[in-house]
Amino acid sequence: MPRPPSKEVDARYKDNLKRRYNLEVKEYIALCEEQGGLCAICRTFTPRLCVDHSHETGENRGLLCHKCNVGLGQFNDNIQLLADAISYLAKYA
Repeated sequence: MPRPPSKEVDARYKDNLKRRYNLEVKEYIALCEEQGGLCAICRTFTPRLCVDHSHETGENRGLLCHKCNVGLGQFNDNIQLLADAISYLAKYA
């Protein structure tokens, strides 16, 4: 299961969760447990999952590993671009 923040970063981490995602640490931990401690996309375990959110609405969508979170960001959450990337990869699979 992903670990809660350590004592030395606890206050800063709590503030970041609340300020950026409107989440309490207990809510973050509940989300982690709901997902079995795994990334919502690739289903791998990561000690600390990223809060994925819509940059348009601010709505939290789930918890992702760093790679999946950055990947979505690189595609600007654009479904068509992601579909095109899948089609491209499928041609060479």
